[in-house]
Amino acid sequence: MATTLELQIGQRHPGEYEVRVVRAAAGGEPRAPLSLDVDRLLAQRSELENKVLASAAAARRVVPVGEQAVQQMGQQLFDALFAGPVSGTYRASQSVALARQEKLQIVLRLESPELTLLPWETLFDPLVDAYVCRHEPMVRHLPASYTPNPLPVEPPLRILVVIASPRGLPLLDTEAERERLGEALAEQVAAGRVELVWLTDATWSSLHARLLDGPWHVLHFIGHGDYDVRSEEGLIALVGDGGSAHMVEASRLADLVGEADPAPRLMVLNSCASAQGGSDDGFSSVGAALVRGGISAVAAMQFAVSDRASVRFAQGFYTALAHGRRVDNAVRSGRISMLGAGQSLEWITPVLYVRGEANLLFNLPTSERPAPQDGPHRSVDDDDRTGARARELYVLAKVELRIGRPGKAVELLDQVLALNPNHSEAIRLRAEAAGQDQLLGLHDRAVEAEKAGRWSYAADCYEQIAQKDPQYQDALARRDFCREQERIAHLQDELRHHAEAERWETVIEVGEELADLDPAAADPDGLTARARTELRKHAAHLERVYIRAREAEEAEDWPMAIACYDELTKEAGEYGDCVRRRSMCLERQRRAAETFQIQDPSAVHPKKILEIKAPCGALAWASGGWSVAVKSWADARIRVYDMAGYERFTVRTANKWGPYVLAASPDGTRLVGQGKKGAAVWDAKSGEQAVRFPSGPRVTAAAFSWDGSRIATGAVDSVCVWDAGSAQKIFSFRQRAVNAVTFSPDGGRLVIADQDGLHVWDVGTSLKIFEDRRGFLGAVAYSPDGRRVATGGLDGTARLWNPGQVEELAHEGSVTSVAFSPDGARLVTGSEDRTARVWDTAHARMICEMPHDSPVTSVAFSPYGTRLATGTRSGVTLWTLG
Repeated sequence: MATTLELQIGQRHPGEYEVRVVRAAAGGEPRAPLSLDVDRLLAQRSELENKVLASAAAARRVVPVGEQAVQQMGQQLFDALFAGPVSGTYRASQSVALARQEKLQIVLRLESPELTLLPWETLFDPLVDAYVCRHEPMVRHLPASYTPNPLPVEPPLRILVVIASPRGLPLLDTEAERERLGEALAEQVAAGRVELVWLTDATWSSLHARLLDGPWHVLHFIGHGDYDVRSEEGLIALVGDGGSAHMVEASRLADLVGEADPAPRLMVLNSCASAQGGSDDGFSSVGAALVRGGISAVAAMQFAVSDRASVRFAQGFYTALAHGRRVDNAVRSGRISMLGAGQSLEWITPVLYVRGEANLLFNLPTSERPAPQDGPHRSVDDDDRTGARARELYVLAKVELRIGRPGKAVELLDQVLALNPNHSEAIRLRAEAAGQDQLLGLHDRAVEAEKAGRWSYAADCYEQIAQKDPQYQDALARRDFCREQERIAHLQDELRHHAEAERWETVIEVGEELADLDPAAADPDGLTARARTELRKHAAHLERVYIRAREAEEAEDWPMAIACYDELTKEAGEYGDCVRRRSMCLERQRRAAETFQIQDPSAVHPKKILEIKAPCGALAWASGGWSVAVKSWADARIRVYDMAGYERFTVRTANKWGPYVLAASPDGTRLVGQGKKGAAVWDAKSGEQAVRFPSGPRVTAAAFSWDGSRIATGAVDSVCVWDAGSAQKIFSFRQRAVNAVTFSPDGGRLVIADQDGLHVWDVGTSLKIFEDRRGFLGAVAYSPDGRRVATGGLDGTARLWNPGQVEELAHEGSVTSVAFSPDGARLVTGSEDRTARVWDTAHARMICEMPHDSPVTSVAFSPYGTRLATGTRSGVTLWTLG
């Protein structure tokens, strides 16, 4: 039995955890509270994974910083786990293990799901300045009512290696994977301790058939893994129909593996997220689920792992296992083997799950080859002829070796030794020829890998050559070249990753590092040049926003100035004096609010503050009023502009010439309009499509409810109401030629403007409760207080529906758009008579008019009501209403 310290870690009360010693080599069962900010550490998990992966790139400058962060997290976990009397038991158990000349096995029983997501393998003991799992084997324990005895195994240990590389996922170099693992275990295979059987491009059926063709002692999986947060279950990717990915849940995989008879005692999962569980069930990862399903032990990966690290782990792990080591010690040996990759921190990544007390999985007896037997009696003449033939073959072998054909020399020397097993010179020369043949084979594979750009594999081959013969051809120089090329490839991949995430400063930083290595490789795909362009554009954008903020200050447009300073702070931190100026604007806005009283809504003096050359079919304020979204009159695009008039991004839609559909959510974070296949919702900051509604290709109107939870869409023959998040249809009804829709503020009513007039539907009952057929209506709006409805008609009349009466507001052309101010005191109307007019809603009288050079297509008040946007076929104008 192993010298063990077994710890149970779980919740004592909500938010409070406790550590209890279940079993200790030194005796005793102390317990102590676990003082640990679990949520904060979990939030750092992805950052930790990035640091571990970054460390795989040789000689990267971030390694020391990454290791410092890993040590800090590991020491936090160590100090929390080994606190109070538990610390004393740990130190005493270490002493017992030392006296027994054994390693102290650390067994963790993690009872709270969130605790299983923590990287316990980083435990760092500050007293000895060392990581615990690099000196003492560590096991994540799963309870079991029965633990089978070690399985008697007559060598070799049979390992079924399953490689799955389905189409649609990052392509695996299956041939390289096979070569790497085969070479890593070549010595064990040659010694007869291990047998590798391969299954590439594994489907469910082919794996099933192979499992039935056992017995298998170990199942080794190389491929892709994931974790489904919705079903809270780990997944691996097998190959499905047509070569596409077939994602298999951990529970189904356990059933499939159970078909083997006997089932493999051990599984090794070389796939991302194979040790990642969920916050509700920590043992829902693929590795833990397989152990719960009956596999005695599973070695899985809690992070993504590089090819080199996974091969080194397999080499150390299987070598230890083939020599009869316990599985926990074998995992430790795998970690030690991974340390040979240099500064890499990937030894943290493997996690060992053990079922019950299953530490020693196999009984592997040692075996020796029988000594060669003497042959039958031979005559002197036979001996003379045999000696002559042996000498001849020996000379030919030396010739073959001298001209660089060691493989042929080995064949000839085998014939010599078949004639004379005691030929000492042939034995010596064969060893030399075999070594040369191995070096030649490694060199050939290295050259081929180098030509194919497989730098890591080529460098590994050259490294093996250099270890055996540093003077062999140009192995050392080629190894260093391949290492440099590998580093360049890693840096280029990193640069592309940062470029995809639009982290342009980091792109330039990595590009400079590439330039130091190879100037020709410093700008892959033109991304470094693009980063400089984007940074210049961003700097110009920030300058424009700052100028716009100062202009807003001069115009005493405090909400606009504050919004601009907020944008600067969000995008650039402490940009210039924007923090101080924002505080000043807030104070002045507060003072203005205290002194301003609306005595006369007619006190409106519109002033142009910005003109944007964007032909407008429809517009909406977005992002809290600091940007304007415009559905183009001239093409099938929605463009979003900031308050400096700078185009932030463009969204491509389906309809080029109309209808012009665009609306913003009440908080300004989302936009709804006509997508390529029905209505769609986009993020107002990035332009990314968030939701698509299967509402058909001809959406004519759309609007959010006032709480943003629902969306109404109109079409040529119907109206639908949708859940804004899930895109599920709530209800629909028939309605012809819909031009505009809007919700009442309480969400209880839906108002529709169409070719016949005005229609009001009760959302709860889906019944029509009012209609007015006064002819074609093209626009409709509901006042924020829910007391009024405004409509715009083809007859040049805007109507204001007050309780008990209808007021008519006249234009000289069709009224195309209507909108209420946030306080409901004003109504703005846009018309084909080339004017936008602001009306006092209480008295139904015009208080100002804004002329334009072309028909007005859309109007909208800003969220604070201090600004107005008007759109025409020639552009968009922003106004202040002083």
